[in-house]
Amino acid sequence: MEEEALYPIADAEQLINKFLNCTLPKGEFTHEAHLLAGLYLLSKHDDNTLPIIRQHLKKYLKYIGVESTDTSGYHETMTVYWLHQLKKRFADKNGKIHWNQGTVDELIDDEILTERNLWLSHYSKELMMSVEARKKYIEPDIVAVKK
Repeated sequence: MEEEALYPIADAEQLINKFLNCTLPKGEFTHEAHLLAGLYLLSKHDDNTLPIIRQHLKKYLKYIGVESTDTSGYHETMTVYWLHQLKKRFADKNGKIHWNQGTVDELIDDEILTERNLWLSHYSKELMMSVEARKKYIEPDIVAVKK
């Protein structure tokens, strides 16, 4: 008997298409939706994902009425951080990320990645919320201790 999907890939792709086409309601673009979009775009564009997701995030934010300023909207360091976390978790030995039901379910079930404040284990709040970190990628100021 086949296991039921945690989040059907068809639903994930519908959500991502709504995001990419700026038709997704603001309340539906959750942390998990951000991660699904990142995972999907990484699987399609690999090392070219950052400029693509940056463009889509800025366009989507404008669509939902969020202006990118020194204190709100698009955040470069946060975007790079989460793309790195996705690559670290899902890239195969050749560095490729595969978009399939298995990876979607793994992402939805991943208690570490779905913790929206995971970045606090690598960044101080002061650095991550700085104008500089919002505008350009900044390296972490906290070294995570491996257990």
